[in-house]
Amino acid sequence: MQKEKPMHVNLAHARTEEQMAVMEQIVHDGVCPFCQEHFLKYHPKPILKKGAHWLVTENAFPYNGARVHLLFVYLQHIVLPPAESDHLSELFELITWARKEYGIRGGTLLLRFGETRYNGASVDHLHAHLVVGDADKPDHKGVRVKVG
Repeated sequence: MQKEKPMHVNLAHARTEEQMAVMEQIVHDGVCPFCQEHFLKYHPKPILKKGAHWLVTENAFPYNGARVHLLFVYLQHIVLPPAESDHLSELFELITWARKEYGIRGGTLLLRFGETRYNGASVDHLHAHLVVGDADKPDHKGVRVKVG
């Protein structure tokens, strides 16, 4: 009997055909796309900054209406936030870097943890989104995000 490959992505949360195609390949490969040994295979955007516990990159599939959409991916494969406060402090240091780098005057931070059916994530690996809408555009309608 062949062992079933673990599901590290939730196909129901794919937002585009391109994202669905990548996620189907991930399911076929049976790997976590956010784990370091697989990250660059599935994520075409460069790593912008890397700390001891987190990396920062642009989202390959940004939310509609976002002027900036960054991902902060935890380097270890966990689904719940770490208990160590220095790990979370580093996340906020990287967010501060991103605010300065991108001239962000305000935005939304989403921390995706736990089961994807409850948090709306497409990947079951601890990560955060920094999303900035384009509020200066007269026709901007905001950014809509699925949570749960």
